[in-house]
Parts: sequence; structure tokens; C-alpha cells
Amino acid sequence: MMEAVNQPQGGPRPLRRSRILVVDDTADIRYFLVTLLQDRYDVTAAASGEEGLQVALSDKRPEIILLDVMMPGMDGYEVMRRLARDPRTADIPVIFLTALGSVEEEQFGLDLGATDYITKPISPPVLLARVRLHLERSANAKRLKTLSEQLSRYLAPQVYQSLFDGSRQAEIQTQRKRLTVFFSDIKNFTASTAQWQPEEVTFLLNSYFEEMSQIAAEYGATLDKFIGDAIVIFFGDPHTLGPRQDAVQCVRMAVAMQQRMGELQQRWKDMGIHKAFEIRIGINSGFCDVGNFGSNLRMDYTIIGREVNLAARLEQAAEPGEILMSRDTHDLVQDDIEVEARKPVLAKGFSEPITVYAVRQAPLAPAGAAGMIQCDRPGMRLEIDVGRLTPAQRVDAAAELRKALGSLEAPAAASTPASRLAAVRAADAADPEEAALPDSIAGLDVALGLSRAMDMKGFYLSMLRRFMNGRTDAPARIREALQAGDLKEAELLAHSLRGVAAQIGATQLPLDADALEQALHANAPRARIDELLLRMEASLAELMTALRSGLPPAAPG
Repeated sequence: MMEAVNQPQGGPRPLRRSRILVVDDTADIRYFLVTLLQDRYDVTAAASGEEGLQVALSDKRPEIILLDVMMPGMDGYEVMRRLARDPRTADIPVIFLTALGSVEEEQFGLDLGATDYITKPISPPVLLARVRLHLERSANAKRLKTLSEQLSRYLAPQVYQSLFDGSRQAEIQTQRKRLTVFFSDIKNFTASTAQWQPEEVTFLLNSYFEEMSQIAAEYGATLDKFIGDAIVIFFGDPHTLGPRQDAVQCVRMAVAMQQRMGELQQRWKDMGIHKAFEIRIGINSGFCDVGNFGSNLRMDYTIIGREVNLAARLEQAAEPGEILMSRDTHDLVQDDIEVEARKPVLAKGFSEPITVYAVRQAPLAPAGAAGMIQCDRPGMRLEIDVGRLTPAQRVDAAAELRKALGSLEAPAAASTPASRLAAVRAADAADPEEAALPDSIAGLDVALGLSRAMDMKGFYLSMLRRFMNGRTDAPARIREALQAGDLKEAELLAHSLRGVAAQIGATQLPLDADALEQALHANAPRARIDELLLRMEASLAELMTALRSGLPPAAPG
């Protein structure tokens, strides 16, 4: 699974291998998994649940996690819970790896949010196939999410959400509803910018639209369209708080926009743009036709009707910085909004003078000022309005800041070890042609073990040697745990021995280790535990003797 990264200028497009995180407390299993995966993927190994979480939250975020269940300290289930709760890691596919093969255990892991469940001993072809499958599914899901997010920018958020939750269909259909309609534009914008370069006009408009759209979203408005420098917004569909509250929200949104325009003027002034741009706003309430207009090939969700035209006329009659509303809107908001009566307005398309009111705007503190984080100095400009960020946006902002901090501290971090795999270096150096693997070893199914190493003799020999050199003291360590009264530690040691022994194809030892593990788990009488421990110790000793006599000597160095 390969994916592209930034292309250096003038060179070929490089590829980045998908990142896989292996979390397992057993060094032999980590070695086994890393060796299998490292030729295809960028693999990082962690020896504990705590370490695995740190890697998952680091800059090297994995595309998939292979997670052991039974581990000391934080087990795999708790790791899964924490991954699922954190928005930064909730979408990472997790495959549980465990020797716990019961249906109940598998269901429990999947209910926690795991993507898949593979039991030990691990079959390499199955593991590789499932890793590849879930990476492809994850990549497809990300592509669909990116596409849907791009498409959502062409729709009002409420319309986009109603289409995705099934409450609205993409079909020609309208209804008559009582709405509050908002029109605004920048006074004399076209004439003021006639001599500007198109790029300058585009920058100014986009920064203006970005701020106004954010305010509209905060007040629950449906943003209909942009027309030049004008904005059309309405309240009351597809969601409504009731006609009165819709109108109140619309007027309060208009006040917030006028306030934000003052902040934008100062920002533009700091950038050398000294035009005194001001917006004028018109608001009207009444019955409109709202819904999908157009054809089956192309449709537009919008509003039409006399009340829409009246809102547009009020906007044209307003003075710069002013908010004019009709009598119908005034009747809805008069208990909540302070207004001043103005002279009736004669408007094109309306035979009678229109009664209008202007919103009385008191000076307000800048929105979100209490939560502003600002820094402006040579080489660095930072501005964060914490109060305007949703919880999810705060998480994204924090991640971006951590990434920026990492870049700033890069020279200091250069001395950090480049890889977590120093203890689990893969790829045994033995040459299969020189290393003659015996056809049989007592206590070992050589053919089965070799198949689990994908028929790579050198790799299988390295697994056997690791087992022979690292597992001799397993019974002694279990006795130490029992003497300390730590049954859980003793159970984990037996569990680890069982998993590794099964992986290399041992025949009797996995059975004896499993019997001991079950007895420890059930808190069986100590006499029974001692009996099973002696039996496991005997089968381990027999296997070790067979390995020492049957394996070819390791290559020097």
C-alpha cells in the first residue's frame, strides 16, 4: 500500500509507505510481525499499551494498528477504548491480535470498535491479506470523506446534513414557509476596487466571505448564495426555531456581522488597504417558496417570492453600516431588539411606501476577545479566536500547533533515536542455502512452523534461536510471580510462552502452557498450579534440548 507525498521540485514523485503500529508486550512476536511487514510498510513497534498510545498520537500517526489484547499494565481493550474516545485516533483501523479465541472475546473487541480480530498463532498470509484489505478500505473511506467535505462547501451545512441523514432528497420539490430573509452587500465595492488587480479583489472578498459565513453558521442560518459582493441568507428552513426566534437570530447575526466588519477594516488597514469598506443590510420576514429549483440534471436549493425581493430592496435603501428591517420583521423582534423608526421607503416593484426600522446598535466588545490568542512579530503571526472554535476544531488546532512546535524544535529533536525498532531489528542475516534446517525436531512440527514463517528458512531459524535463547527462564519467572502473590503476572508469562511456542510450531508446550494459564486465570488451588507448572517446565526443557542438538550453529557475527 503506497501513497504519494509532496513532490520535490524537478524530481520524481516520491512514495510514502503506509505506517503500521505493532503493539505487543512479547518481543518475539514483535520481531515476527515487524519482519513480516517491514518490506511493504513503515513499521513501528511498541512494547506496551501506554507506549502504543504515545506513538498513535505522535506526528507519525499510523494508518493501522496491530494490537495485542493481553498485556501488563494497560491491556489492549483499554488502549482501544482510549483510541476510540480521542478524535485524533478514532478513525485508525485496529486489528486485535490475541490467543483468546472465544466468540465472546472476539465480539467484545469488535464492540469496542476494533476493525478485525486475528487469533494467535498468526498465519502470515491471513495477516498480510487483512492488513492490505483494511488499509485499502481506510484509504477509500478517507477519499470519500474528503470528497464529501469538498462537495459540502457548495451547499448550506443544514442542507448537506439533511441529505446525508436522509431527511431530505435531491429532487425537485418546494414548499411555502414563513422565513426571515437577509441581504447584505459592501457599499460601492465595485467602484472602489475597479483599479485593483483581480487577485487583490479575490483576496479581499474571500476573507470577507469567510468571516461572514462563520458568523452565519454560529447563528444557525442557511447561507443561500454569494452574488458578487452580496450575501443572501435566510432562517426557517431546513431547520427552524419558530418564526419569532428565527427573526431574532437573523437580526442578532446582522449586528454581529457589522461588528466583525469593523474588525476586518482594522485588519485590512494593517495590511495597507485603507478603503473604508462598510456593509449595508436588509431583513424581511414573510412567506416564501423554498426548496429545490431547477432540473433533474442541475438544481439549486434557494428561495423565491415577493418577501425575498423586499429584503433586497431594504438592503439597497440602507446606509453604510446600517441594518434596515421591514414591519413584519419588527413585529417579531420588537421585544428583543432595539429599533428606530425611519421614513418609509419607495422601492422598485412595490406600489406602496415600505415601513422600515433601523436596528439601534450599541457599541459591543469584539466577539471572542476574551478568548483571543494573538502574536504578531517578525517571522511569526498567530491569531486564534478560541471562542469561535467548536470542540472538534479545537482538537485540530491543537494538533496543528503541536506540529508547528515540532518543526520549530526539529534541530533539538535530531539527536533523538530515529526508530523505535532498535530492540526488534528484523531480517535475520542467516543464508537459507547455508543453514540446513532439520526435517524433524522433537516437540516441534517443523513443517507447520516453517509455513508460519512463510517458508523462509532463515527467518524461521532466527525465530527458533530467539526462542531457545530467551525462554529458558520462563518457569523460574512464573514461580517468582507466584511467590510474590501476583497471579496476573504469572498468567501473562504463561500466556506469552504459549503464544510464542505456538507460533514456532511447538506441539506439546503450547498445550501445557495453556493449561497452566487457564488454572492461573481461574485461581485454581496452588497444588494444581504447581503440578501444571512442573509439566510445562518438563515439556519446555525437552524442547530446548532438542533445539540445542538439532539446530545448525548460528553464523559468526
